[in-house]
Amino acid sequence: MSAMGGTMEQYQRILVTSCKGGVGKSTVSANLANALIKRGKRVLLVDMDLGNRSLDIMLGFEDSALFDVCDVAAGRASAERALLCSEGREGMFFCPAPYLFDGDLTAEGLNSALLAMEAYCAPDYTILDTSGGADCSVQLSAECAKRAIIVTTPAPTAVRAAEKSGDLLVGHGVEDLMLVVSGMETDPRNAGEHYGVNEMIDRTSVRIVGIVPRDAKLALLGERGLLCGENKRIKAISERAFDNIAARLDGEQVPLLYKVRGIRNRKKLLMSGRGSR
Repeated sequence: MSAMGGTMEQYQRILVTSCKGGVGKSTVSANLANALIKRGKRVLLVDMDLGNRSLDIMLGFEDSALFDVCDVAAGRASAERALLCSEGREGMFFCPAPYLFDGDLTAEGLNSALLAMEAYCAPDYTILDTSGGADCSVQLSAECAKRAIIVTTPAPTAVRAAEKSGDLLVGHGVEDLMLVVSGMETDPRNAGEHYGVNEMIDRTSVRIVGIVPRDAKLALLGERGLLCGENKRIKAISERAFDNIAARLDGEQVPLLYKVRGIRNRKKLLMSGRGSR
């Protein structure tokens, strides 16, 4: 129990992670948060990539990030001063990670910081974007959240890392694991040595909540500090995929590839992969 009152069970906290870097974890975190606020939800997005932050750049806050989650945990800044918001993203509240991390953060401190920020912005969801690996940011976040999204690409190395991520999270007591496949080839003929969706589910033993198609526009948006749908000239085909994930998190029975453009032979895409040949 924190001085602010309340417990973490009051809030829908979800950590986003992978034991492998470069799978699109932060891209998923940011665009999922955006998809949720479009549904009228309030979202607290916390960058937990301690000492290697990037979400501030992806969200366009590179020059305005003065305080971070460690400052709130240590009492150096209030939740109100640390949280960043922007016009056009009503309902999204962002807390950066520290640019330099000295290791001075405990699970108790993190939970207190989260409770303070949640008390201030009253989110429907709190998303913790952890680092790519099995370092302390994952362990700390796992102490404060009982739901997790594991992000993987269809590449065999990434799927193996997703398996490891699942084992680590279960070991840390995370109860509800979900899988998001990022960078899925839209044409199964070009899948090469990648795994198919069914194979990824079998190998990770984690239920899938979303498939994000390979989309060069995502990186272009991120470089400009923008999210899906925020630039009319840069239309990302993956926008609908994030909307689907948000709907499924909200309890709706939405097909994985519902209205996702550019998919060739959906059934074959789900069944294709190394094991189907």
